[in-house]
Amino acid sequence: MAVTGLSAFSAGIEIFLTGRIRPQPGPLDLAGYRHSFRFGLQFSDGGRAVGNLGGRPDRDREPGGPVLYSTAGGGGPHSFISRWWTWPLPHAGQLEFVCEWSAFGMAESRGGIDAQLILDAAQRSIRLWPANKG
Repeated sequence: MAVTGLSAFSAGIEIFLTGRIRPQPGPLDLAGYRHSFRFGLQFSDGGRAVGNLGGRPDRDREPGGPVLYSTAGGGGPHSFISRWWTWPLPHAGQLEFVCEWSAFGMAESRGGIDAQLILDAAQRSIRLWPANKG
């Protein structure tokens, strides 16, 4: 598993996650292994966001805390990609990506990035539509 890309927006981050699976004899049923997959974020202020494969729970209200959910994904028997959305933007400091996939023997693994890189990129984002007024 690897974070292979990030896109910073004024309100959050799109994360591109890529997985490679060692070829095994016999058919591979990724849907059966899906339940053992875990992906999350650890923010510098101690906050966490745990991945939700079901999408954003309530699109009509602002979430009460950090969210992380899958927006798209696909692939074949040995490789797949997924896109994730997280809100809000992280605080300055270290942002850690945490992943585990026990069905494939992958113990919890962590990798991080200086969140200031994301915050700087988000400052340069261009608003496509003006905010609703009134």
